[in-house]
Amino acid sequence: MEKMTLSEHFEELRLRLKWSLFFFATATIAAFIFRIFFLELVKRPHLWASAKLNLPAAVFVFRYQDHFISQMKICCAAGFILAFPFILYQALKFVFAGLFPNERKRIFSYLFPFLFLFILGVFFSYFILIPYGFYFLSLYGIQVGLQPIINFNDYVSLFMVLMLAGGLVFELPLVMVFLVRIGWVTVADFRKKRRHAILITLIVSAVLTPPDPFTQLILGVPLILLYEVGLFFANFLGQRKPLNKLTLPIKSVEQG
Repeated sequence: MEKMTLSEHFEELRLRLKWSLFFFATATIAAFIFRIFFLELVKRPHLWASAKLNLPAAVFVFRYQDHFISQMKICCAAGFILAFPFILYQALKFVFAGLFPNERKRIFSYLFPFLFLFILGVFFSYFILIPYGFYFLSLYGIQVGLQPIINFNDYVSLFMVLMLAGGLVFELPLVMVFLVRIGWVTVADFRKKRRHAILITLIVSAVLTPPDPFTQLILGVPLILLYEVGLFFANFLGQRKPLNKLTLPIKSVEQG
């Protein structure tokens, strides 16, 4: 296998970072040009919750700079999503430059399930967790005569946190399979700690979601189901030859 010097590794990293930043910047500019579309996409869960409660759908900003800040948050997030396939390609090109073919196949075996579960979690957050969470949070206020005035900048921040949280927590089955494959945890351990796991998932849901019990359950129940799914696949895939070592044999680096 061809060796790479330390300077060549840094040059490869610099090249991949340069291209990644180029794709991200280009996609962010494109998102800014079409920012009205992305703003409407972000506001849709709020509009749904407002319509269900017969509330005004308007959102507000309370500082002059929030007009720009909230839009740039959305455009940067949209730009990253649009550029993600290209950024991922650059990251893989850099990582694969130092791996043997069998390590590359191993990464691919986890990459596609990771992306699928993350996208599934994002869709769950967008169509279920966020709109119903906002609905019940607003409902609590209406029941005691409180009229919500939504700060759009705060709304965008909460929206992004919940979208990211949904994507990450849906990786639970993959994490469980990985831990079993590398021998850190056994399927029997997961079964034995099921009650503890349920408690932890409820705590995680409480931390990641707004402080209302219904929203926490919206995320907590799928997390418990994901734990069972992870247990099933860990039991099924754990029968294969375990990954005894986490070492990724990287090409030799010569000081130069």
